[in-house]
Amino acid sequence: MKVLGIDAATWDIIKPHRDELPNFDKLMEECEYKTVTVEETPKSAPLWTSIFTGLRQEEHGHKDFVVDDELQKREDIDAEFVWERLDVGSKILQVPAVIPPINYNTEYEPEGFGVSSDLEELEADRKKLLEKSKEVLEEDPEFFAVVFMQLDRVSHFYWNDKDLILEWYRRMDEVLGELLEYYDFDSDEPLIVLSDHGFAEFGEGRVQTLPEETPHGTLEGDHHEDAVLITNNVEPEINQPEDVGKAILSYFR
Repeated sequence: MKVLGIDAATWDIIKPHRDELPNFDKLMEECEYKTVTVEETPKSAPLWTSIFTGLRQEEHGHKDFVVDDELQKREDIDAEFVWERLDVGSKILQVPAVIPPINYNTEYEPEGFGVSSDLEELEADRKKLLEKSKEVLEEDPEFFAVVFMQLDRVSHFYWNDKDLILEWYRRMDEVLGELLEYYDFDSDEPLIVLSDHGFAEFGEGRVQTLPEETPHGTLEGDHHEDAVLITNNVEPEINQPEDVGKAILSYFR
């Protein structure tokens, strides 16, 4: 089973530009896809925790990367992640439930501690994480998951630069193309490609997740509750983030 996460991806960019995003387009042709409208707080740390524990935010209790001025660690999350419950070979890369993101049965050090807003550093990390993902996929783990966070950082600070945003969607499309080389669409292996939340102009989402003025500059965009979901060979219906974790556990039981 493969789960490919693209933090902050939105249909608002993908659907109008399918002709420029051939791998998103292929996924939409070959797989089922839908919008998941997040009912709970659309913030990355609790959402990825829900996605990979199968628990709602009120159940796992994890709220953010920083709580009471303390950077949160894995041991601060009072819940089991799915890979900790599975009796299968799992390889997990860069799940941003905490900062730096969680790895499991493999090692990776992100550029900029996983929170950079520098475009060159983000691009270096995108390439580095892609190569590490391919290295892990060569081992053919029974369960593989990776999350690319770069699009979220770019969208926060450059949302109004539509050419730059589309260029980053092209780069993430290239990531998908290289990772999908390790997936057989004719097989019965489950595949999930998803975002934790969508994106929109600052102030348009149901919940404001960050202050407009930050130490790194003024935010142009912010999280939106409408997330991307693409699935193949996944039987349980996924309507909320926690349903992804439940579907993973269901498949391996």
